[in-house]
Amino acid sequence: MAVGWTVGAWKQPELVRSLGEAPWALHLPELRWPAFDQPSLWLAAISLAATQIPLTFGNAILGIVAESRRLFPGVALDENRAARGTGLVNLLAGGLGAPMCFGAGGMAAQVACGARTGRAPIFLGSVLVLAGLFASGQLTALLTLLPTGTLGAMLFVAGFSLTIGTAGSARDKEARAVLLTTAAVSVWNAGVGVVVGVLLEAGLKSKVMRI
Repeated sequence: MAVGWTVGAWKQPELVRSLGEAPWALHLPELRWPAFDQPSLWLAAISLAATQIPLTFGNAILGIVAESRRLFPGVALDENRAARGTGLVNLLAGGLGAPMCFGAGGMAAQVACGARTGRAPIFLGSVLVLAGLFASGQLTALLTLLPTGTLGAMLFVAGFSLTIGTAGSARDKEARAVLLTTAAVSVWNAGVGVVVGVLLEAGLKSKVMRI
C-alpha cells in the first residue's frame, strides 16, 4: 500500500493537494431505501446481485467457515450462520449504498497482521466508521490514489496465504483436486468455477468419479 500510494502521488499530484484541502466534518450517510422502486430492484438483482452470488458463496460463506475452523477450531461457526449474517447485515448496508460480506481473504490478512480475537475486526471497523463519518473526503482521496494494480497485488497475497494454509492441512488428494480445479476454472469465470467444484465434490463423494 505504501508503494501504491507513492506511485499514485507521483502520477496524480492533484489528489495529494485535495487530500490536504479536504475539510474534516461530520458527513452522515444517506439512506437509499426511499429511492428504490420495483424496476430498479429487479435490475440490481439481475445485473449485480446474481453475478455476485458465486463469489459471495465461495468467499463469504464456504471460505470464511473453512478458514475459521482451521485457525480457530473452538469457534462455533457454520455455513448457515455465515449466510444469515451476510444477509442481515446487507439489509442495512444495502440501504446505505455499501453492500458488504464476510471475506476469507480479509480474515487471512488480519490474522497475518497479528489478529487473534474478535477485538481486531471491532477495532478496524470502528476506525473505518469514524473515518467515513468525519474524514470521507480524505478517505476517498486515499483510495483513489491507490493504483488498480495495488488491489490486485493485495488480493494475490491474501489468496496465496489461504492456499498455503489449506495446503498445510490434513486434506486428502481428492480435496486437493477439488480445490485446485475450482481455483483454476475460477480464474476464467468464478461462477463456472463454483459449479465445477460442487459437481466434482459431489461426484467424488458419491464414488461416481475417482482420483
